Amino acid sequence: MAKTAALLFAVLCMAAPAEAGTGVKKIERPALNGAQVFVMDGAYKNDIGAFFRQAKAKGVDTVFFRVFHNAGDRPHFGIAPACPSGVYFKTDVLCTVNDALGPVAEAARRSGVKIYAWMATRSLTQLKSEDNMSEAFSPDGSVTLGYGANVFRPEVRSALIRLFKDLAAYDIDGILFQDDFIIKYTEGADAEAKALFLAETGIKAAPETFFRGVKEYNGKKTFTGLKDEFYIWAGWKALHMAKFFSALKEAARSVNPELAFAANIYYETPVYPEQGLAWYSQSIQALMAAGADYLAVMGYHEQIEAELGGGPEKTAAFIGDIAKAAAAAAEGEPARVIMKLQTASFLKGGRALPESEFGRVCSEVRKTEGVSIAVVPVFSSENIYGSCFGK
Repeated sequence: MAKTAALLFAVLCMAAPAEAGTGVKKIERPALNGAQVFVMDGAYKNDIGAFFRQAKAKGVDTVFFRVFHNAGDRPHFGIAPACPSGVYFKTDVLCTVNDALGPVAEAARRSGVKIYAWMATRSLTQLKSEDNMSEAFSPDGSVTLGYGANVFRPEVRSALIRLFKDLAAYDIDGILFQDDFIIKYTEGADAEAKALFLAETGIKAAPETFFRGVKEYNGKKTFTGLKDEFYIWAGWKALHMAKFFSALKEAARSVNPELAFAANIYYETPVYPEQGLAWYSQSIQALMAAGADYLAVMGYHEQIEAELGGGPEKTAAFIGDIAKAAAAAAEGEPARVIMKLQTASFLKGGRALPESEFGRVCSEVRKTEGVSIAVVPVFSSENIYGSCFGK
């Protein structure tokens, strides 16, 4: 384990992306009271301002609004989308399903609430053509399609950079990267990634390089045993994702220099950094070096309890540990950690979760002073429990 940690540290320091700051205005990073809007309820279609007024009355000062629409997503305001997938802002890169961001941002501004555009990258339906898909190593010896669009392809990178520039033209305060801004643990088998990895590390990307073997589990084959070279590979992928984060940030700031940027962080990454790196190619240190202003940690108690067991009290205490670890990683600025806490179910059709459950988690999170809070998922102001917000 010590050898693996040393190798991991060396990879992340090998070419850490420095934050471009020369001549750029310093971005303020105050503590936030946030609400992340998954789908804006149709009740607000004719009065968007009502949502922001109601949210502000409950203590919200920042709203994260979904600006992407993948195939099968529910549309904002219940308005039929102009196309099956695309985005909620004007661009010639993807289809504009509905230019909702303009009036939403205007309503936020009138109410004195900050507005962040919550934007996808690798999972955008229109980017995921077969030619653009990442490839992954398979335990059966083949190569299969990966999780999302291949960010090592110049065409994909160019499209996303243009999208972020178009998004930055709106009157918004920041951009939240969707949790698809990762590379999963077997991805990176495509020609572009393999060639670059070999050129930069001298290591051949292949299953036998990274995994000790294959075993069968519940009728499915899976890789088993991670070699030291696997962590070099995972760290290398995390590094390239951080560099791309920086490139997207700088592209957007070339249009609006005052934008702040938040990165969705999986709950494992702060407390088990080696797992976050292995599973998602995600590194808090690399993202912060790339210029992430906020770390939006997905502390979803319903999901975590279902995955780890242990009951509600143990789950709440664990989420408190996540907040503490994330704040420690945030370079002495706990406000840069946005703990995302659940008020509605992801597993049971969006039904409201008891406020007592939320309060239990909140009390543990608030043991780490100064962290930001965001409630999720929000469809209307009824989903906003303001009891955990700072003043």
